[in-house]
Amino acid sequence: MPELIFSYSWWTILLVLIIGLAYAGLLYTRNPGNKLSSVLTVTLFIFRFISVSLLVFLLLSPTIKTKRKQIEKPIIIVGIDNSRSILMAKDSVYYTDTLVDSLNDLKNELSVNNDVDTYLFGNEVVEGSNPDFIDNKSNYNDFFNFIKQNYTGLNVGAIILAGDGIVNNGIDPVYGASNITTSIFTIALGDTSQAKDVKIDDVRHNSIVYSGDIFPVEISISAIKLKSNSTTISLLENKKVIAKKDVFISNDSYRKSVKFNVEADKVGKRRYRVVVESISGEANFENNSRNIFIDVLDSRQKILILAYAPHPDIGAIKQSLLKNRNYEVETEYITGFGKDLKQYDLVILHQLPSKKNAAVRVLKSITDNKIPVLFFLGSQSQLSVFNRNFEGLDIISSVGRMVHAQYEVNNSFALFSFNDELTHQLTTLPPLTVPLGNYRLALGAEVFGWQRINDIVTDFPLVAFYNNIGVKSGVVSGEGLWLWRIHDQLQYNNSTAVDALINKAVMYLIADTDKRNFRIQSKGEYDSRLDVSLVAELYNQSLELDNTANVRLSLINEKSEKFDFVFSPFDNYYQLNFNKLPVGVYRYTASVKLGGNNYEDKGEFVVQQLDNESRNLNADHRLLNRLALEHNGMMYNPKQTKELLNDINNLSTISSKVHYEDNFTGLNTVVAVLIILLLLLTVEWFLRKYFGSY
Repeated sequence: MPELIFSYSWWTILLVLIIGLAYAGLLYTRNPGNKLSSVLTVTLFIFRFISVSLLVFLLLSPTIKTKRKQIEKPIIIVGIDNSRSILMAKDSVYYTDTLVDSLNDLKNELSVNNDVDTYLFGNEVVEGSNPDFIDNKSNYNDFFNFIKQNYTGLNVGAIILAGDGIVNNGIDPVYGASNITTSIFTIALGDTSQAKDVKIDDVRHNSIVYSGDIFPVEISISAIKLKSNSTTISLLENKKVIAKKDVFISNDSYRKSVKFNVEADKVGKRRYRVVVESISGEANFENNSRNIFIDVLDSRQKILILAYAPHPDIGAIKQSLLKNRNYEVETEYITGFGKDLKQYDLVILHQLPSKKNAAVRVLKSITDNKIPVLFFLGSQSQLSVFNRNFEGLDIISSVGRMVHAQYEVNNSFALFSFNDELTHQLTTLPPLTVPLGNYRLALGAEVFGWQRINDIVTDFPLVAFYNNIGVKSGVVSGEGLWLWRIHDQLQYNNSTAVDALINKAVMYLIADTDKRNFRIQSKGEYDSRLDVSLVAELYNQSLELDNTANVRLSLINEKSEKFDFVFSPFDNYYQLNFNKLPVGVYRYTASVKLGGNNYEDKGEFVVQQLDNESRNLNADHRLLNRLALEHNGMMYNPKQTKELLNDINNLSTISSKVHYEDNFTGLNTVVAVLIILLLLLTVEWFLRKYFGSY
């Protein structure tokens, strides 16, 4: 039943009636010019009383409340793996033709009684039902995160996931879907059989070394069904072999690690290529080579450790850094600190900003001068100020409590390599004391390690990094690093794991940081299927960004062909888009003149068909089966779509939900009320005029 909602006290209706009576009375009872009969006068009096009272009542904005019945149909979410590895299976024609038709038929059948939303996932999650299988990334967790962000609270009846189970990005899908309560059904694509193949599994190296250093390049290879064959692992620079090693494959499931020690004899960005000689009968040659890039620096880096107060962690951090002869480390406390931060290549803030000192001037100087920063949080940290200054992470905590958290490895982390043995070592170390709260990662943040609290792996980062247009920052979410060093010494008779973590984090943060007035920013490695673009930054003598001058660039390919380009100003920097470039190595020289100064920057980048997908072609149906079984579902092969349809239709969760929604309508917008009002006024006016009254 409709209900009249009135925001004023109901006694005001009496006032409304009094106003209507008064107005009608003045017009018809005390009007000496009234020539109407008594019956007509009473009739017109009533008309005027009702119309005036209704008008005054409408001025009080009354509303009519009604309940509207809504039927929410169940939602079926379909996710299709759009990565390249699907087409690398034996039945590639089937997946491009028959499979797509089968999935569309399934969608049409489900759409009869359900709302069906179909998405493709790979490089990103996009709406669509016709996969082209061209994405170079398989991140199942992105798909589950998308569901959690967009479908929480909705009537989701089931999730259907079609893929090969090969994951080369993101966390374990089973863990990523652990807090999804909806039934998950999987369609197993791809080929689980193992073909003959020798491939590069991993290349571990330092991203930064210093001139004159001898640095290791460790290469891990594996070979399947190639027993009694031989191959050669080679390391090349500028097409010249600088190291190689012959390998004899002794069994059909062969694994081998080879280490080359290389001298950093030239300053600058260096490109090396690792090649494993192919063997006759291999099914896949795309995983036999890989490019790596290493920055060779020629000067010591100045690092400032700025702390709120003395703490044993400060000494632990400094001890780790001093093991690298290329670092110059200073320790200061915020009270009375007044040094110019421009002289430092990296600032480490220990429990700053703190509850008693927000370090506003220091944080502003770091931001203004684009200095890399590494935060160490603790019980004295002021999280609200930290959130505003570290864009990669928000920690929402209203209680100010701390909790103990151990390190848990993130297998998808790729900003720098970390030895498996040292990774295991970190997982055995005592817990750090971290803020208790809700941790929200920003898009683009990279997590080195998660928090494991009471043996439960969370999605809260313990160590994370963020790169904001070339300005890098990082955070260690807790205190207690000094206990890590002691435990390392007691159990392993060294502090290698802690030292490696601190040094690699610092090396990553100061990579590519320089104070030149003109610089070109390049990714170093580009996918041939995507556009290649470069960014140029030009600083005036006050180190302010300037884009008023013309920036020119010469690009030279492997055939020594030269092409000239001009950068376009964009915001306060420059941008140059080459669109898509052929696979190969490119060298560039960029130049600009600002005022009376000429600046130049040189570099190189490689364009290649990135082989994330080709590195592993063996479908992981066990993962898909686990995913389904842990979520009240089942795994099917692509030809069992009818069985899948029947099982979904029999699910108890596939049912419509009825909702009643309150609907509020202003009485002044109801057409019937307006018509009645208009009729009353019109009839009254006509009768008065017709019978000669005013």
